[in-house]
Amino acid sequence: MDFTRAFIEREAFEADVREVERELSGPVVHMSYDLDYDSTGDPAVHFKIVLPDESFKRDKLLDEIQHVSYVVKQKLQPVVRWGVYPYFRFRSKSTYESSPEPGWG
Repeated sequence: MDFTRAFIEREAFEADVREVERELSGPVVHMSYDLDYDSTGDPAVHFKIVLPDESFKRDKLLDEIQHVSYVVKQKLQPVVRWGVYPYFRFRSKSTYESSPEPGWG
């Protein structure tokens, strides 16, 4: 059994994630996550974030990914407050809609 706060207080963690998603409603279309473990066995949160198609233009992509990752880490404080290491995956809205993948909903 894991005693990490995010695992114990899942509803509160979910509420905080949804609050961050609302704050990022411009650059983020949708955000989902899985609470799990990373490859070393440490508690982790794996974020799956859908961005608007225009965010995937070469001159914008890095800035958008850095901005969203920064805001999530600053607002949610996954390591300090919740005891989970954050990992991020990003998809464009058109890819998300044309190729549904389990866990991205």
